[in-house]
Amino acid sequence: MSRFLMCSRSDGTTKSYMHSFNRWRKFILQHGHSDIPAQPVHIALYITHLLDNGASYSSVNSAIYSIKWMHEISGHVDPTENSFVKSLQESSKRLTGKPVKRKDPVDSETLQTLCETYKDSTDLLVLRNLTMILIGFAGFLRYDELSSLKCKDVTIESDYLKITIQRSKTDQLREGSEVLISKGFSCACPYSMFLRFLSQAKIDLSSDHFIFKPIFRSSGIAKLIYKNKKLSYTAARQNIVSMLKKVAPHLNIGLHSLRSGGATAAANLGVNERCLQRHGRWKSISSKNIYVKDSIKYRLQVSQKLGL
Repeated sequence: MSRFLMCSRSDGTTKSYMHSFNRWRKFILQHGHSDIPAQPVHIALYITHLLDNGASYSSVNSAIYSIKWMHEISGHVDPTENSFVKSLQESSKRLTGKPVKRKDPVDSETLQTLCETYKDSTDLLVLRNLTMILIGFAGFLRYDELSSLKCKDVTIESDYLKITIQRSKTDQLREGSEVLISKGFSCACPYSMFLRFLSQAKIDLSSDHFIFKPIFRSSGIAKLIYKNKKLSYTAARQNIVSMLKKVAPHLNIGLHSLRSGGATAAANLGVNERCLQRHGRWKSISSKNIYVKDSIKYRLQVSQKLGL
């Protein structure tokens, strides 16, 4: 039963909560008191301790929610409902909250310029990075979804790619979902780039290996490692961001710029919202709006319609 109770949250959330709760446990045990069940006044003092040491609003939130969760699955009364705890949580938001600076979305023109730069390249490292960029952009993929793709998850049709997302952040029931990526007509066509990468890497789509694996060089030739290991976030960020910065040095770019860029481009071109929501695997239309940056043309339409 304990194992099932721990699965009430996603793996990432559980890991984060356990880390925060262990920090609370270490603190309160050093002061000779109980971590479970905890006294509300002790939690309030712990939050005060975090704020005194410069903790962020996110850290305070994580501490409170981890304590709340552990008490709930242990069958104890939730001590975080105390008014002191709630007031301190609000205080942390006001005192330490900072405006979110989201990454800039990349656009189709930037990707076409990038692919034109490397149009004659046969280097496997370059082809892998370009393929990840184009698939991530066209499929609105989060990095975890992109890096977790296995060979058997991709089906090549005559004019499109069918990608099966086995698990994602919004798919807690592990039902899976499909993303269709159409064959394009420019040098930045994700369909053509994917085929180039498959050919150069000699990948068998029937295998259970990850598609985007780390690369090593032997006698000057780049090859995918033999071990079935997906590319790490750090390595991907270093490779992909540095490549994009060559053609867009003025943008604040991250790996999320691909998902945001694809969604922004599609929205500004008037793609049906229902299809947009399904393609991006968002639970609601409002969730999609976080990723879309409206163009000046669309924003000006508001005042243009006023008839002034």
